Amino acid sequence: MRIAELTRFVSRLDGGIFFALSGLLPKLAETARVELRVFGAADVHTCEDCKRFLPLRVEAFTPWPPMSFGFTPRLLPALRRFNPDALHVHGLWAYPSIASLILHRSRNTPLIVSPHGMLDAWALARSGTRKKIVGRLFQNAQLRAAAVLHALNASEARAFRSYGFNGPIAVIPNGADLPTGPVPAPPWDPSPSVRPRTLLFMGRIHPKKGLDPLVQAWIPFSATAPGKRWRLVIAGWDEIGFETTLRAMVSAAGATDSVLFSGPLWGERKQAAYAAADGFILPSFSEGLPMTVLEAWSYSKPALISSACNLPEGIAVGAALDVSPTVDGIGYALARLARMSDAELHAMGACGRRLVEQRFTWTKLSSDVVRLYQAVAARQPLPLDLQFSDS
Repeated sequence: MRIAELTRFVSRLDGGIFFALSGLLPKLAETARVELRVFGAADVHTCEDCKRFLPLRVEAFTPWPPMSFGFTPRLLPALRRFNPDALHVHGLWAYPSIASLILHRSRNTPLIVSPHGMLDAWALARSGTRKKIVGRLFQNAQLRAAAVLHALNASEARAFRSYGFNGPIAVIPNGADLPTGPVPAPPWDPSPSVRPRTLLFMGRIHPKKGLDPLVQAWIPFSATAPGKRWRLVIAGWDEIGFETTLRAMVSAAGATDSVLFSGPLWGERKQAAYAAADGFILPSFSEGLPMTVLEAWSYSKPALISSACNLPEGIAVGAALDVSPTVDGIGYALARLARMSDAELHAMGACGRRLVEQRFTWTKLSSDVVRLYQAVAARQPLPLDLQFSDS
């Protein structure tokens, strides 16, 4: 069974999609039942980042302008040479949707589409007019042609229905690897005598992540007696210059001693950041199923997450506090966090670690993905335990 994995960029420029694929696909490669190959556009990070897919073969091609669309004329011929039994397209609104639709129509190759949160209401409202035009040009046709849409959770599956998709939906979440072995020192000065606890944000520095209200809530919190014991570390890559706005807010408030912008962290430095943190926060307005929360839990860290993170089970088992992505909502959650003892923080983190072990390791989830691929390639119904039920 040959499966082509299509993504816009084969690098960190694809954000969470890249990290999800580079976590899952090498696990799938360990089974002899499926041959995988990754296809997409190349960029300045691809040579380094594609190593995360080993031992899979990656075919990445230089895109034509505008780069953000991911158009490369070499993609479709490469797909035809590979001649997959099924196409799995990750993300929407870009050239891989067109290439997959062309191959589907010419060879009847079945399609699996994973929108990765791109059909939820908040995401659709961003550049809404452009997305409506792109939808009419090709995206809606590709979704209608799909044998199945892959949702990361039931909330995303309901968003597919709201968009008008009436076909089969498979629900398989993202996952994480459980850390093993020692990690290096944290990539920042711990300053234990000043602020002994660190609250970590990890991810793309973008308005949808709720960083604006987070910083606005953090500034007055950091001036309180409990807040003076905490520091906020914002770790991530800045795509649209939003970090400059956040830095200006912090500087104007005179809070630079309590907020650290560490820049993007990869590999061991990223692992060290999780290991050294005392808590994790993601007050997003829109997500599919964020891997950074799962990664923080895998390091036994308590989390503050919004409902848009689509991880209600974490709140239910006591691994996270529910955070409204508003200034007041985040401020309330920060105050709750600051009142917690070391033992309470440790207990929350332990709940998160157990949840990942039980439900969210890539090794466990890879068997579900293989069963999805087998059903689609054979043009058979989805396994019942993977199907989304509208009831």
